[in-house]
Amino acid sequence: MTNKSQNTGLTEDQKKFYQENGYIILSCVFSTTECQDFVGHMEDLENGKKDLEHFGQQSTYGFRTFNQHLYDPWALNFLIHPRLAKPLADCMGDEAEAIQTMHFYQGSEHPRHQDQYYLPDCMSAWIAMVDVTDKNGPLCVQPGSHRGRLITKRDVSMEFSSGETYEDQQANRYFPAVEKVFMENGVKEIELQANQGDVVLFDGRLIHGGAKVKEPGSPRHALACHYIPYHSENWDRDWPRIGFNGTRRIHFQN
Repeated sequence: MTNKSQNTGLTEDQKKFYQENGYIILSCVFSTTECQDFVGHMEDLENGKKDLEHFGQQSTYGFRTFNQHLYDPWALNFLIHPRLAKPLADCMGDEAEAIQTMHFYQGSEHPRHQDQYYLPDCMSAWIAMVDVTDKNGPLCVQPGSHRGRLITKRDVSMEFSSGETYEDQQANRYFPAVEKVFMENGVKEIELQANQGDVVLFDGRLIHGGAKVKEPGSPRHALACHYIPYHSENWDRDWPRIGFNGTRRIHFQN
């Protein structure tokens, strides 16, 4: 289900779709120019044509940056863009505070997971900076899985055996636990293809992952933004919680 340029909130039909399925695609939220300018910025950083302190990439699940909004105004501008504020509030039932960004240069092929395992109470706004098709790696989601069981750290042993890494723990214990819930849900997974400027909003409990990239190496610029409700007390990080007016606060439970 899609929606044309979004400067206000969701319609009642859109809210119902989101509540039932755990995601919704908003179309044409950002213009071609806005997206192309950001892609150019990211490619200049990657190629060394621009120098930005703290800029770096991770290679886990596709080349990506982590929390770029903390040092790059370009990323921060998208994270707290006013066009996202009301749709996010309609999904959450509360004012949203921004907590994380990840920019992906390519499709991630990430195993199925739930974002709230990593970021309690969160939801996502996934911004397609280019056209995302079955060739360069769309999102895969299991509709309605946000209403099912959430795997938490209480379900996964956090004790590492000798020589085991965090990546091993994820592969050996966490991802299999999510796969078990995925199979129990008994709902077919679907791919979400998006046009440049579209935004996919999805619940942090929704089981999702990265589809296989049919054309390896093809670019697929996407900015994944994460938010939590303003009144959430279920938060254990000392990252700044950023309001859509730019205010920042550190508020977390030990």
